[in-house]
Amino acid sequence: MKLKYIADQKYDALMIYQILSSKNGIVDLKYQAENMNLDIDLVKKISEAENYENVQGEIEKIVNERYLNSEKYLELSIEMYQKSWNDIGDDFFNRLAEITSFPIQHKTFECVLSDFHIGISNWGGNKIVRSWKENPFTQRRITAHEIIISHFFSYIYKKYPEVKDKNKIWELAEIFAFIITGTDKVMIKFWPWDNSGSYTDHNYPELVKKQESLTKVYIEDGFQEFVKIGLK
Repeated sequence: MKLKYIADQKYDALMIYQILSSKNGIVDLKYQAENMNLDIDLVKKISEAENYENVQGEIEKIVNERYLNSEKYLELSIEMYQKSWNDIGDDFFNRLAEITSFPIQHKTFECVLSDFHIGISNWGGNKIVRSWKENPFTQRRITAHEIIISHFFSYIYKKYPEVKDKNKIWELAEIFAFIITGTDKVMIKFWPWDNSGSYTDHNYPELVKKQESLTKVYIEDGFQEFVKIGLK
């Protein structure tokens, strides 16, 4: 299993629409505008668009302009991120499969380096998104976090096909990623400078109580019990 860092402007643009689309539920438009450094009026227009095609031209124009200014730096990040990840990649994928007793479902993952997004996971797919503006070493943990989310979705799709609530799967996937990247004795060796553990000062305060409870379940009873109790 490999992870390849790439640039993909069209995918980056599509993710802007998917993040902002009102079809995804309640979106904090002001926060997203600041986070992506986009004009609030454009953000509102995108959120209200009936489909991607209606705003695709405007989004891609901004993405292309941003890429022109950052292209050489983004390309350098691709090179440095790749070198850093290659030092841990094989061991990371092996450990993730070992923890879950479930094989990695994709031979290759792609990580799109973005000028707009900090981290996005394709739920069960092989494409994630990460910011290009980070330290090539400290980027590892969140990159791993996004891959873990995808792997967790693949696991639930295969082992619990009756579970249709993707939001519930997402909650457990996020919590699982926080736990194992912060507490697993093998995983934490991949980012030894990070001693924050299964931290709870993240962007999902609604998950904190569940995370605290399920962290205890995972540490005491393991992955299978974490899933069973989490789904209940």
